[in-house]
Amino acid sequence: MLLRNADARLMLDAAHGGAIREFSWRGLALLRPAASEADTDPMQLACFPLVPYANRIAGGRFAFDGQEVRLRRNWTRDPHPLHGQGWRAAWSVQSASVSRATLAFCGGGDEWPWRYRALQEFELRADGLDVLLSLENFADSPMPAMLGLHPYFPDAALATVQARTRTVWLPDAQALPVQEVMTPADWAFDAPRSVARVVLDHCFDHWDGVAVVRWPDRTLKIEATGARALHVYTPAGTGFFCLEPQTAPAGALNRTGTELTRLAPGERVQIGVRFSVGQA
Repeated sequence: MLLRNADARLMLDAAHGGAIREFSWRGLALLRPAASEADTDPMQLACFPLVPYANRIAGGRFAFDGQEVRLRRNWTRDPHPLHGQGWRAAWSVQSASVSRATLAFCGGGDEWPWRYRALQEFELRADGLDVLLSLENFADSPMPAMLGLHPYFPDAALATVQARTRTVWLPDAQALPVQEVMTPADWAFDAPRSVARVVLDHCFDHWDGVAVVRWPDRTLKIEATGARALHVYTPAGTGFFCLEPQTAPAGALNRTGTELTRLAPGERVQIGVRFSVGQA
């Protein structure tokens, strides 16, 4: 499905995770375009939703209100289930016009015990894109919820990133968060810095919701509402990087505390992300 206006193009793929395949502005790629093999590998898409949880669930197990939940692996390259259910499922098109679309996914009631409905609402603007991801609890009991977006950005070697965070979660050898510390100076993005300078797969917490990406020929401002965490993924030698706004930091389902959103039956949580683009 192609959305467009005078300056921007947005290609959606409802059948494969309700994902974005392309987002460009005046011919400039703002997200990494999807590879041809992306139909069978969601990690090759430009952006996909994280619902009803984000990141990895250690061992596929967590407890909520005295109920133990066990989840199967959902990606062959990781021993822990990750990123929820929506990214591996087909979404339905609820509405569509030239520059707007709404996609829906109904899940749960299986290994994830709670039934829910997720919506993605996309709107192209003259200077960018708005994405609203929401989750409503359709079950008869309270449900834990985490939401996020997983965008892939191109040209890592040419990009700088600026974002303010207070803490970061240190991962173990399996990329599971084990300790929260103050953000080290070498990892801080308070001032613009090269995104390729250090290899990261870390979740930063207490984020102010704003990040700015600059390339030599374009800039992209990311403004997230309802997001307290920013997962930063900068793998070496790939050419891409990820800045993932999330409603809770990685590992929240395996910790007690107030990080998770608790949804009563019929309640709804949402995260909004605005991408605003300009020329450098």
